[in-house]
Amino acid sequence: MFKKKNLTLGKSNESFESIIGESLRIDGNLIISQCIRIDGVVNGNIFQEEGMEATIAVAKGAKVTGDVRAQHVIISGEVNGNIFSANRVELLNTARVQGDIRYGSIGLEVGAKITGKLDEINQLDYPSSSELVIEQAKKKNQPAN
Repeated sequence: MFKKKNLTLGKSNESFESIIGESLRIDGNLIISQCIRIDGVVNGNIFQEEGMEATIAVAKGAKVTGDVRAQHVIISGEVNGNIFSANRVELLNTARVQGDIRYGSIGLEVGAKITGKLDEINQLDYPSSSELVIEQAKKKNQPAN
């Protein structure tokens, strides 16, 4: 009589060019041109190369400490940093994000946790990767008060 509604996000049909395995830790920024899946730890920013359309997926149990910027961002693990996506951000039920999320569209599964602001953006407001890196470098080089 009553049909149960599907409360989960659709499965993404991504093929990943690169996978950072769960036993791997990277300290430094990554600039990607295609799709990448993070199963391990990244201490640094992950940015999509200018003019490319990439997907960044952070798997359950994985951790990224840094900003994430790509056309499509899928989070199932932990991100301690800001997320920027002019297209789509998907936060699955095991996602933990400490940072602001700027998105074109967003999908949230029940159970995802966010500590930060959600801000819908349009294409004109979207900063380039180089602008983000320069801004972060300026912040790092400012003397402490």
